[in-house]
Amino acid sequence: MQTETLTRGLAPPLSTHGKAIPVPSRLDEARWALARLTFITYIGFSLSTLVGGFLTAPLMTWYFFGDWRFWRYWSAGARLFPHALHLLFVMGKDNQGFMFSVPLTSPPRSAPDRKTNSLQPGWPHGSSCGDCTNCCRAGGYTCPLLDETRGMCRGYDSFYWRYFNCGRFPSSMAEIDYYGCGKWAISATGKTSGKATVIPVEIRNRQRNRHEAPNNDDKKPRRSATG
Repeated sequence: MQTETLTRGLAPPLSTHGKAIPVPSRLDEARWALARLTFITYIGFSLSTLVGGFLTAPLMTWYFFGDWRFWRYWSAGARLFPHALHLLFVMGKDNQGFMFSVPLTSPPRSAPDRKTNSLQPGWPHGSSCGDCTNCCRAGGYTCPLLDETRGMCRGYDSFYWRYFNCGRFPSSMAEIDYYGCGKWAISATGKTSGKATVIPVEIRNRQRNRHEAPNNDDKKPRRSATG
């Protein structure tokens, strides 16, 4: 009787034609899409005005480096503008649309989806990318976020990394073939998990501590450039 009373007190689930509406999932997808659209609009504004990115430098470095302290990234930040033009040129010349093919509603990722990707059997470096930086050199143009001295990405786990191609690389065979990736193989054709990859708290804390180290533009990078 008590169970029946409690059950009657609950509001019925929202439904359409007898199917429950996954409200939290739809809200997440809307939030992810809005975040990407805001970024794309901001980058369009920065490119079209030429000086927009410099005038909003703290926001620009937060998007790409995960850090508001723009003065640490003058050298790399100044190269973002020509690099964006290079990518647009490569996409048009080589018809490589996959470079910006991440669906607006897809969850942010800090690493590839292991449900659809697996390591190549002969890959000698385990989960590390070793000294490979192929996916940081689209069309022969080196990404400004790549620290070539250490072979590591200074924008690891930034907004750009998580919401676009870097954090989820590879997401298709086209990417593997184009970059000549010897680490990953597409292992399944099923859908991804639909959940954002969460980095453990202790890793985030280490990354935050590294931000505090006063090292100007040559700040110590945070992780290997590739997933």
